[in-house]
Amino acid sequence: MTPPVRAVLPTFQQELDPLLLMPVRLFIACLLADGEWSDDIAVQSALQLGERSFTTHVEYLQAAGYLEFRTQGGRKKLRLTPLGGDRFAEHVGALSRVTFAAVKLLPTMRCPRGDAGE
Repeated sequence: MTPPVRAVLPTFQQELDPLLLMPVRLFIACLLADGEWSDDIAVQSALQLGERSFTTHVEYLQAAGYLEFRTQGGRKKLRLTPLGGDRFAEHVGALSRVTFAAVKLLPTMRCPRGDAGE
């Protein structure tokens, strides 16, 4: 008896970071991708998020080691850690490969408008 065939995930699917699949967290990482310290209020404002929602996402990223913060002059500053930067870069690369694979699946011949069985 032969074992059932198991589907092998494409490499890009293995490289996608589950934590960064949520767009809000991906956008937070995008805004912090330069590795510099940024005001948490500026990042929150750019994403137009409420404080509670923003704090929840920041806490997830921080717990994973992707984000660090410090208080400077009474303001909270955020930045990606080296791990966060690496995971962000890997995730964006994987997303790029997903997009490329999806484009290859698009049909090369499309029905002209009006000829789609109307």
